Amino acid sequence: MPSYKMTSPINTIKTCYNDFKPDIIILYSDNQSIMEDISEKFPNTPLIIATNKPPLSKMLQRSGVYIRKTNFATPTGLEVLDHAEDIVLWFYSEGLIDSTDRVLLAIVSEIRSILFFEMENMGVISLKDRLGDHVNIEVLEAAFKIGSQIVKEGKEGIPCGALLILGDVNNVLNRTREMIRNPLAGVKKGDISIKNRENWNTMKEYSMMDGATIIDEKGYPIAAGRYVMYEGKEEYDLEEGLGGRHLAAAAITSKTRAVAIAVSSEGNIRIYHDGEKIYEYDNL
Repeated sequence: MPSYKMTSPINTIKTCYNDFKPDIIILYSDNQSIMEDISEKFPNTPLIIATNKPPLSKMLQRSGVYIRKTNFATPTGLEVLDHAEDIVLWFYSEGLIDSTDRVLLAIVSEIRSILFFEMENMGVISLKDRLGDHVNIEVLEAAFKIGSQIVKEGKEGIPCGALLILGDVNNVLNRTREMIRNPLAGVKKGDISIKNRENWNTMKEYSMMDGATIIDEKGYPIAAGRYVMYEGKEEYDLEEGLGGRHLAAAAITSKTRAVAIAVSSEGNIRIYHDGEKIYEYDNL
């Protein structure tokens, strides 16, 4: 993650843009003048603006400009750098950034800096080598983004959690049981794929039901409302305060080749494999 310090923001961004050749620019700033300048100077590059003060400028209404209000106070010192990766992953989880994109993040507040990100080395994409053939990385990406939607939107505005179990379907089904009649029983396999963004709202509703949602290695949902059977003899290294959903994620992945995504109603997403947490994302 290389970075530059800024002198003149626009001139520095132009220099870095020419060096790095990003696919997308993220601006983290409350300065409307800077927003307008970047939009004008880079009209053919998608621009995402993270700000506490969404502007009303007509110059920012062009195609390819996305403005998102942040949920945290603008940092006033070096702590802004701590938010950099979270900002990028926030937009990735919304689908505004692709897994192959090169991203230039310009921070213009009391501290000014530019950072570069290769998305293939970030977030859930970085788990590809570790997980090998246990799960298709596109399926994992899609499930993660569905989990992010659950965190952001909840159920009718009320915070909600979920547990998605990916892959090794036969073994997973043998180690789970129905809590409710399977709502996916009447769905023909192949009709719904989580890799198709149009199905995310449907999958979000299934996933927020009590129990786990089971998805096969190709991204087709097999069952929802499943209870993970846990003998109670095993011990797992879980952070204090985590409940049954995370215990179930650790347990099922310790006994199968599956990967589990535990979505917390508090706003965290954790990924488990081989009985251990291998990734954590805190929603902004």
